[in-house]
Amino acid sequence: MRQRDSGVGAGEARITGNIDGAGLQIVVDPDKGRCVVSTSEFAIGQTVVVGDVERIVPTRTTHSFQVGWDSHVDLTTPARDINHSCDPNTGIRDNDRGGFDFIALREIGPDEEITWDYETSEYVSIAVSRCLCGATGCRSVIRGYRYRSADPSWQPSHLAGYLSEPAPESSDSVLAALQPVEAGAQAPRQGR
Repeated sequence: MRQRDSGVGAGEARITGNIDGAGLQIVVDPDKGRCVVSTSEFAIGQTVVVGDVERIVPTRTTHSFQVGWDSHVDLTTPARDINHSCDPNTGIRDNDRGGFDFIALREIGPDEEITWDYETSEYVSIAVSRCLCGATGCRSVIRGYRYRSADPSWQPSHLAGYLSEPAPESSDSVLAALQPVEAGAQAPRQGR
């Protein structure tokens, strides 16, 4: 696999399956876990992955996607297995099935890991406490949109649609998200 800032690690990665007709495969990397890797080229603006809702979840998890102030869902594979990068090659766009499409932000070549920025959908992120993306501009800590939105240097082109709406004052997910992460908690692996 091609090594880029957000590429799959140098360890022995193994392919677990190709995704029929999608130009993608799922790879298990010893350092990152499951990864989505391209087997073909994708042009800027092209839909790389369609994330369909597998189920609505009652509370957020380290693998759920926040699609509304009080809404979290599990998406189908391969969307579920796309890892975070502080310099991602895809961005998210709400789709008509209640999930996200992952759109190429730049040209993506074969053998490149598909990545996205978790802070573009998670108001407060619990998925990755310590970033392992290795990008030149890695932020080291992924805290969520709430903490990044005031940063003028952060200008994502693709955000979850609900983040353009004002946060409801009584939002259960927003209030729950403000609870501090337990001190000494084990950091989850890089992937969702």
